[in-house]
Amino acid sequence: MIPVLSRAQMRAFDKHAINHCHVPGVVLMENAGRGAADVISAIIEARSAAPSGHAALPGHAALPGHAALPGHAARPAPPPHLAAPAKALWPATLASGGGPRSGGSVPPPPNGRRDADDARAARVRAFPVRHVPSPGQPATYPLHARVVVVCGAGNNGGDGFVVARHLLARGAEVQVFLAASSEKVTGDSRINHDAYVDLGGALTELPPGAPLAPLEAALAEADLVVDALFGTGLDRPIEGHLADVIGVLNTATCLCIALDVPSGLDADSGAPLGAAVQADETVTFGHLKIGLLTPEGARLAGNVHVVDLGVPDRPILAEVGHVAEVIRKETVGASLRPREASVYKHQAGNVLVIAGSSGKLGAALLTARAAMRTGAGLVTICTWADAAPAMESRVVELMTTSIDPDRIAASLDGALAGRRAVAIGPGLGLDERARAAVDHVVLGWDGLKVVDADALTHFAGRPEALATARGRLVLTPHSGELGRLLGRSARAVEEDRFGAVREAVARTGAIVLLKGARTVIALPDGRMLICMAGNPALATAGSGDVLTGMIAALLCSMEPSAAVSAGVLIHALAGDVWRAQTGSDRGLLASEIAELVPGLIAALAAGVDPLSGQV
Repeated sequence: MIPVLSRAQMRAFDKHAINHCHVPGVVLMENAGRGAADVISAIIEARSAAPSGHAALPGHAALPGHAALPGHAARPAPPPHLAAPAKALWPATLASGGGPRSGGSVPPPPNGRRDADDARAARVRAFPVRHVPSPGQPATYPLHARVVVVCGAGNNGGDGFVVARHLLARGAEVQVFLAASSEKVTGDSRINHDAYVDLGGALTELPPGAPLAPLEAALAEADLVVDALFGTGLDRPIEGHLADVIGVLNTATCLCIALDVPSGLDADSGAPLGAAVQADETVTFGHLKIGLLTPEGARLAGNVHVVDLGVPDRPILAEVGHVAEVIRKETVGASLRPREASVYKHQAGNVLVIAGSSGKLGAALLTARAAMRTGAGLVTICTWADAAPAMESRVVELMTTSIDPDRIAASLDGALAGRRAVAIGPGLGLDERARAAVDHVVLGWDGLKVVDADALTHFAGRPEALATARGRLVLTPHSGELGRLLGRSARAVEEDRFGAVREAVARTGAIVLLKGARTVIALPDGRMLICMAGNPALATAGSGDVLTGMIAALLCSMEPSAAVSAGVLIHALAGDVWRAQTGSDRGLLASEIAELVPGLIAALAAGVDPLSGQV
């Protein structure tokens, strides 16, 4: 299990460690800061060791033909016919900055600094998370880097002072800017403030009203800047002087590394609280914070590194709980059991796809073929009678049946007989006859149903109707569809994805899957699961239809929550494998997703990572 914590749970985690486990707060701060310093040291070394800074940390792929950290294999160069031009994006996330302000299209110079055009132009939108094993990262000292650390007066600033002290001890040229007066720093943070200063560390105070020119000048010469202004405790918009400081950080062209969360990011919703730092890398402490796992949180955080706090997790998590879990390849692989030798097609899964209409047959075909590729033994497309002839001319392995608009209920009941699972909605239509068909199946059929696209839209403004449905429901909306269901805008959903998906579960009683970067699955028992795989190549027409068919097929042989988790992860991994094969973050066809599914199922079931090929 990879737990994900809320702001309150992380605060309770620290409090329990201090008050009940008797680990002093200053020790937790030291462990956090030292872990961050280990990660930063490894980043500095990797950037200085590899040509043009193209190195990767353990757990992050290096660019083809370039070096990874010692002991970690670099990705081999692509074959000649796939070789990317010098400034093309290859599917790797760089230790030299995979966040919103940097990327692989324009390599940084050897000293690690980039000019403003390069920093704006190069943006890799893939944000992996890795857990850093104790005691931390290897690095060769002394470190050759100019580091600016920008601290706030609270505990996040205290973490920053620990980082500054360790980097100073390792040979880096460190300068700390405190966005307050020293008198404002108290408690454990004050201890680390004094330790850094008394060891000879350079400190410049920038209280409200102070000019920011010294910070701008230091950043112009820096190799990287550490953001230690605000951590997970922030729950108010950042304005005034501190917003100005963040503005300076965001215009800097050096690498930006945030501590715990980028300053200004709401640790629960992932939304910016006024001004927010745009980091290339984020070192978070103890556990993932849920706000880092939204599309906006991932964009602001860049690559996320999780470092431990030097305390056992299990007894504390048993007390404070966790708000979500990350879907793990190992968990999904364990649920993909080999088939019995005697299995036949009806046992393998009998899926009915109620989808398609004139001009929208592709959605039905994509859904049905994805169900076949995911292992369903028999898939039938049920569409409108006026569209059925055109459908029949385009299918081979699939069967078809039609909905008589004059006998909607009767024709659907005949099609539903003997089915194990139903996928309904893609391309079905939004007219009154489609609404009648949707209500009859979704509310009346006592079976496993995946409700998507047009079928979801028919319940706009009436989610409670879904709570009366017979059978089990899986809803697969994107933010626009979920917004229509709940009566709010897509933007409002994106601003609080976790709150919106929880509300949808509460009002419908269904499993709700909110699609997008960092897809979220919310279950009726209160659990939430988050998918960390996937990339922008999946933003292609029909991608969601494929996912719907995949989940319908998996429902035939797995418990619903496991089927949804497996479908989401395999779908996302298909995008990652395609990107690794092509080197592109665009151009993927939805039909190509389904073609990758059998191989991914085989790899996961065998315990093999589909991306690395390693067990």
